[in-house]
Amino acid sequence: MVSFMKVTFFKNLIALLIFVFSSSIISQQKLKTEANADIVEYTNKEGLPTTNLSNGIQTKDGFIWISSVEGTYRFNGYEFEEVGTDIGLPTMQNMYYDSTKNIMYFASPAKFITFDGTEFKVYTEKEGYKINGLSGQLITFVKADGKGRIWIGSSTPFVDKNNNGGLTKFEDNKFTVYDSKNFPLDNATDFIETPYGDLIFNSAGHNTQTREGSNVALFKNGVFKRIDESVGINLQNANIYPTENVTTIDKDGNTWLACSGVISGSEGSEKYSGVLMYDGNKFYQFTEFKNLLKRNQFPIQVYYSTKMDKLFMTTLIRDGEIFNGNNKSVFEIENGKWKVSNILKEINSIGDLKTDRVINDFKYQSVLFLKSSNYFPERLVFQVTSQNQSSKYPNQLFSFTDNKWKKFDSFESAPGIALSDGVAMKTSKGIGIYYPNYSQMLTSKEGLLVTQSGIVTPYTDYNGLVWLSYSYSNLPAYAKTESVGINIWDGKKLRTITEKDGLASNITFQIFQDSKKRIWITTSKGLTIVREIKNSEDEQIFKINSVPNQDGKSYNTSDIMETKNGDIYAWQNYVRPAETDLIKADYYLGRFEGEKFVKINSPFNDDDNSKKYQLFDLREDNDGRLWLFGLFSDNIKDITSVQSKIMMYDGKSWSKPPESWNVPTEQLHFVGNLKNGMYFLTVGGFYVFNGNKFINLSDSVNANADFRILKGASVAGTQTEIQAGDNLYIRLRGRGLVIFDGTNLNFYTKKNGLLSTNLSNPVIDDIRSNVYFSSPSGALKINGNKFQTFYHDESVASGGPYISAMDGLGNMIEFYNGVGLYINKSEEKSYPLLISSVSISGQSHYYNFPNELPYSQNSFIFSYAALNFKDPKQTTYEHFLEGFDKGWSKASTLSFAEYQNLSFGKYTFKVRGITSNGVKTNEAAYSFKVNPPIWRTWWAYSFYLISVVLGLVGIRKYELERRKENENKKFLQLENDRKTKELEEARQLQLSMLPKSLPSLPHLDIAVFMKTATEVGGDYYDFHVHMDGTLTVVLGDATGHGMMSGMMVSIMKSLFMSDRTNKALKPFFENASAAIKDMQLGRLMMALTCVQISNNKIITTNAGMPPLFIYRNNSQTIEEVVINNMPLGAMKEVVYDVKEFKVDRGDTLLLMSDGFAELKNANRELYGYKRARNSFEESAKKEPEEIITHLRAEARSWTNSQEPDDDVTFVVIKVK
Repeated sequence: MVSFMKVTFFKNLIALLIFVFSSSIISQQKLKTEANADIVEYTNKEGLPTTNLSNGIQTKDGFIWISSVEGTYRFNGYEFEEVGTDIGLPTMQNMYYDSTKNIMYFASPAKFITFDGTEFKVYTEKEGYKINGLSGQLITFVKADGKGRIWIGSSTPFVDKNNNGGLTKFEDNKFTVYDSKNFPLDNATDFIETPYGDLIFNSAGHNTQTREGSNVALFKNGVFKRIDESVGINLQNANIYPTENVTTIDKDGNTWLACSGVISGSEGSEKYSGVLMYDGNKFYQFTEFKNLLKRNQFPIQVYYSTKMDKLFMTTLIRDGEIFNGNNKSVFEIENGKWKVSNILKEINSIGDLKTDRVINDFKYQSVLFLKSSNYFPERLVFQVTSQNQSSKYPNQLFSFTDNKWKKFDSFESAPGIALSDGVAMKTSKGIGIYYPNYSQMLTSKEGLLVTQSGIVTPYTDYNGLVWLSYSYSNLPAYAKTESVGINIWDGKKLRTITEKDGLASNITFQIFQDSKKRIWITTSKGLTIVREIKNSEDEQIFKINSVPNQDGKSYNTSDIMETKNGDIYAWQNYVRPAETDLIKADYYLGRFEGEKFVKINSPFNDDDNSKKYQLFDLREDNDGRLWLFGLFSDNIKDITSVQSKIMMYDGKSWSKPPESWNVPTEQLHFVGNLKNGMYFLTVGGFYVFNGNKFINLSDSVNANADFRILKGASVAGTQTEIQAGDNLYIRLRGRGLVIFDGTNLNFYTKKNGLLSTNLSNPVIDDIRSNVYFSSPSGALKINGNKFQTFYHDESVASGGPYISAMDGLGNMIEFYNGVGLYINKSEEKSYPLLISSVSISGQSHYYNFPNELPYSQNSFIFSYAALNFKDPKQTTYEHFLEGFDKGWSKASTLSFAEYQNLSFGKYTFKVRGITSNGVKTNEAAYSFKVNPPIWRTWWAYSFYLISVVLGLVGIRKYELERRKENENKKFLQLENDRKTKELEEARQLQLSMLPKSLPSLPHLDIAVFMKTATEVGGDYYDFHVHMDGTLTVVLGDATGHGMMSGMMVSIMKSLFMSDRTNKALKPFFENASAAIKDMQLGRLMMALTCVQISNNKIITTNAGMPPLFIYRNNSQTIEEVVINNMPLGAMKEVVYDVKEFKVDRGDTLLLMSDGFAELKNANRELYGYKRARNSFEESAKKEPEEIITHLRAEARSWTNSQEPDDDVTFVVIKVK
């Protein structure tokens, strides 16, 4: 059972003692505690509907429910859902969850509701539910006792009246309502159950501000008895805490309560304060310790520690006090008397865990003990001032470990209730969830050899160990040597290998594990082989041997490879003179033969070999040939632009590539080797070597790949060889990432799951087919085309990780330059994925989704969530509507899917996900059936059959009807003439809506064209020039054809004319959409795009129209502006996004209707938006009229001059 209570003491006095539960709110702010734990905080800013919570629970299915005076909500990690609005559930003020029966109970002063996971039951006064009290009373608790009875208590705040609240019991589906005759308290704020089954209720008193009359009452044998002066007890204002947090019953079965007394201006707040004890028969009060307390200091808690077998009492002092070992804040009982505990003396001082600095000015107000849980030990909390006040330091937490009191952590709030994977707590701004952080930052203290480095080279071997090399030479601009040795992260600790351990040199480069599981380390003095062996304690030990050269001399290597037949080659990839932070390196290429390396002389000519700077790369093609690529220059600045030279090696001799191969005469940048060839980038080009020759793919386009995008690939000073498994990864600097598998080429940006467009320092894990990128936003792991994001935690270090990899346990290994190595530990926890709600034609369902629906209810929004409240936005989802979709959707972080106007039939909606820890969720599904419309039902078909039969009977009368044939022909001719006239009138109506002339503006050239379809497609365009010279252009397309579309065009014209002086696009679109929707025109809608041009700036939005194309004169590229808004009149309360761009002289804008892209050729193939874009790109440099002429020619060529099925409209605007 997960719940907690709100315990109120004095007005604005002990608000910090409220244990409130809640969880994730829409977005998250991650805070760090002093001990490096995470607190995910949610405030009103992030969508928390209230911070005045009365209760909260987490049900077995994983949902979070919170209740407050403002209402009750269910939370799924993304939104707060108002479940059960039809029965008033959102108005409930408090609740209780019986986890054993999986039943929820909700209460307000007027209504009581139960929910068993399937059915809601509502009780009002008609069904016997009532709670006595004054108007304005609040439900203070809903709680069960050991016999399963549900108690509901209430109190009216800020009043001084008798019986200002009440108490009601729910048992065996019946209510017992207590009043002043059988309940001796003025209200009920909580209760505690003793070991004997008796219940002790506390009260806020008749005066809820001062707590006067706040006695307790004992419920025993079905009868209440007030505990006051009549039984020798004058203590008031007893504090009751949630039993999951505090134990107040000692080992002898005595129940102890701290009583804080009442506020009395003349005598101080200690009046009627003390400790109350109940032994099962009688109450006893303890007050002898009060002479040790200061003025305005009083008891707030009695706590029994099973671990220490001691009973403690803690206090609060309203003004607070500076920590001192002699403070009398904690007491313990000895021989029946309370004495000052030595705990504070044992603690002696409070220090900072990170700096070891002693905090001499820590001021606290109260002290509390808290029970241990899955996430915390038993602890003592020094609480600062109330959470609505400021404090210099957060709360200080201590635990009793190894018979000593040690500081455990420090953060703002005292933990409250354990969730499935965290602990909820109250913060000053809202709600926080505490998550222990097992991640750690490794520095030189932990054995990290280098904290400030060039490019670190991590390598994860078959056993999951991560090897870290600190010298780098692949790219000259970043080349650097560090003579430190190797670090190995084994999943538990950092280990080190240096020359003392047998390493050939402390200057190490590439690390590689071959097919025989041998680790090869390239160094400045040769290669070292490491073999991993597990000892009896399952720990890896290393057998280290250096590999000699054939002449016994040292040799410098920096890269290594294994061929398909198992040969090992090593080479120096960067020949150079010595420089600052970089040692000299000579040419070396060798093959491992037997137990030594045999050098292979350079196959290049003497002139090349004499060059000061040389870059080499060795690769194997699909036919087993070795390619040695060389770059040669006497100037390091030219090395990135000289032509590549290639020599081929068959294992015995060298040769040049044949001329028939058509090797490009420029610098080649190797990308990777797939089954269909080797791929290379050049500056602005992309090539494949298919085994026979090089083929330039730079301008190639097919159904699966548009290679033209690779003209913007990063090559200079960039690692281009990024291959993992059967996928190549190509970065487009500042734009995104291309993934190519030899057939399919896909482009990814932040819109479709990419963490950042600024991806750096790729790390390839060939063993697991993973590639890792780093960015300012965090680390990104890619396997195939599946992304897993590890967002950067600013509390770890500023900026993102420099290099990232992953060990065999799934922990991210992130190197922060100048800081250290961060081990971002993962968890294998799986989170339940649920379909949280289904909205069907505007009506939301949260439970018991309907299985059968009428045809009129065929539009759906499926909301779903993997109930991971720590970082829900990092979960990626795929969905699939069986019966409609052809396959699973692309992975996305969106937590909903929408389907409009489904046809009748049977469907199953499925969704699956991967949470931030990389663990797959379960697959959630919902099956339903949409019934056919009336005209497609069985009885409709029966009617059709009868009609056919009657028609056959009517054939007998054919001869008689033939006499009327001529008359019918005349009628049909008249009808045809009427329809033709109607279509012509619709066309004329449409054309009359268009502007009579085009705007004449000095800085713009404008041209338009419209070709109407036979049945009038409803295209519409218009212009308006504002007083300041701003031009507003609209282009729209009404749904349907004929007169109906013409009517929609006239409506749109009216809306545009009435609002044309207003330059704000967003309200115009939203108001126009609402106006059209309110006209109730059925499926009649208006797609509309709008561009507003002022000087060198355009503002645009789009409601269901094709994208806006912008030709950028400076870069000579086409920019496609896609804004996914719904057509005007589609739905109510649609929010339209607006985008703003700059335009320069020579830029050209193309607005078009969908009729152009939907033109069909003789094979019924669509022209398509890709061809439309290409056609515009071919003519974009021309004048607007010439562009339209070109587009029209393309349309006629495609359709063979056939009439279009839909209107075709162009608006072309060129900036002069």
